[in-house]
Amino acid sequence: MIQAKKLGGIIVPLVTPFDEHGDLAAEKAHVLIEKYLDIGVHGFYVGGTSGEGFFQSTDERCEFLRVVAEVVNGRGLLIAQVGALSERDVYALTGFAAENRYDVISSTPPFYFSHTDSEVMEYYRRLANVSDLPLLLYNIPGTTGRSISTNMQIEMLKLPNVVGSKHTDMNFFSAERLLREVPTAAIFNGPDEMLTGGLAMGMVGGIGSTYNLMPRIYLEIYNSVKLGDLSSARLLQATANDVIDELLRISPGVVPGIKYGLKVLGFDMGEARRPFLPLESDTTRYEELLIGANGL
Repeated sequence: MIQAKKLGGIIVPLVTPFDEHGDLAAEKAHVLIEKYLDIGVHGFYVGGTSGEGFFQSTDERCEFLRVVAEVVNGRGLLIAQVGALSERDVYALTGFAAENRYDVISSTPPFYFSHTDSEVMEYYRRLANVSDLPLLLYNIPGTTGRSISTNMQIEMLKLPNVVGSKHTDMNFFSAERLLREVPTAAIFNGPDEMLTGGLAMGMVGGIGSTYNLMPRIYLEIYNSVKLGDLSSARLLQATANDVIDELLRISPGVVPGIKYGLKVLGFDMGEARRPFLPLESDTTRYEELLIGANGL
């Protein structure tokens, strides 16, 4: 469990593999997971944004959680993203994660409806108590449409059994306040293009979509910052950001572009689920940059 592993490092938010019909094809992830472990990533975040968790049934999500746990088999930190529209589904996913030896659960705040601050706070309070697994908050206002004030995030980080947050927010002023006010919290950098900055501020690691494509570069950034070599980290960040810039041009929704990029690198994880559509833009530059970055 978490006591035996470091809560930090470069965590890959795994894509979920589908077959040609768009059905779950969990076995396709085996070779990719082994590749990431060989490269040296510190763990995996399963069922999140990159994993299209909200496009899947609870049964599908549980099946992929099971398969990933079996393949990893204790060789890395396992974080299960259990957020769902139904709180009952959240609890079902949490229980399944515990049964399958996950180290941590994580969850987006409730969204779709305009929930009050009190409702969001009580959601996390209940979730933190429903399992012995530590809880990692997931702040991603760009997709949930839910902005959480810095003061409220600080309050949530102080809840029993809450160990930190996946800070997928460009607001680094807020991040600095969290790091200062709750120094024991494990704050992970979310925006891939700002990993160097997040680590330099004191974040414990990063969890980001393009780690699927360029794990070596992000590991090198992580290690460079740890060694105090910010010059090297900045150069590596610029290489990653060139890829990200082109990815966002051809795939504003990111996930289709991530899966396309994996296919270019030799790992066919299928297409992103609808309503995402296949890429239509010219991908030549993206492919050149991706291959040049030597990610996998």
